[in-house]
Amino acid sequence: MIKIITMIAKFIIVTLTALLFASCNFSANMKSIRGKGHVTTEKRIVMGDFKSVEVSNAIDLVIEQSDKTEITVEADDNLQKEITTKVENGVLIISCDYNSFINIKSKKVTVKMPFIDKLEASSSSTIKSINTLKGENISLEASSAGSINVNLEADSVVCETSSGSTITISGKALKLETSSSSGSEIDAKGLLANDITANSSSGSSITVHPLVSLNAKASSGSDINYDSVPKKIKKEESSGSSINKI
Repeated sequence: MIKIITMIAKFIIVTLTALLFASCNFSANMKSIRGKGHVTTEKRIVMGDFKSVEVSNAIDLVIEQSDKTEITVEADDNLQKEITTKVENGVLIISCDYNSFINIKSKKVTVKMPFIDKLEASSSSTIKSINTLKGENISLEASSAGSINVNLEADSVVCETSSGSTITISGKALKLETSSSSGSEIDAKGLLANDITANSSSGSSITVHPLVSLNAKASSGSDINYDSVPKKIKKEESSGSSINKI
């Protein structure tokens, strides 16, 4: 009976989240653009150095760790000038004046950069890596149906998702901190990490691969799953949530 109630609660949370996104997409602030069918490629020059990237407005971002810094925008010719790339306080901000796209063939930005501290995706944007991203401390944040899919090697990794967003990570880390809420998901079973802290709430889910320790706290119909048994494990479940070995 408890499982049935939990499943119903999760369904309600996810459904309400989806309805929220739908209402936002069709709000009075929606700006639409129709593609003209001709894709152009443009190299962008920005003022200032950056170690973090934020992308929004359904732009597709490809990250490559490289010795050089380079920004390339591939988009329909009438969309090209509407995609902005600027640096503020050490963060490359990629955004667009439009949030609804009709018959757009491409809205991709490729960023090559030597050092990576943080990647952030929001408002249905996506981030993917084409090689392994290496660093000491790397943070990933996804919100409002944003999506991140990267391969990492780092001392410390922090992942945070909310509002129907997703993060999928693989690779290696000494320490992993994860936090999910509002129907979002973190899939870190492909990331081998010594020590993991996982906090989930509000119908969200987290999957991890701990090697030494796992400190897991789940609430409000959320799930935390782990696919390996660490030497030390601490669990705290409440309000129809679950923490399980898979």
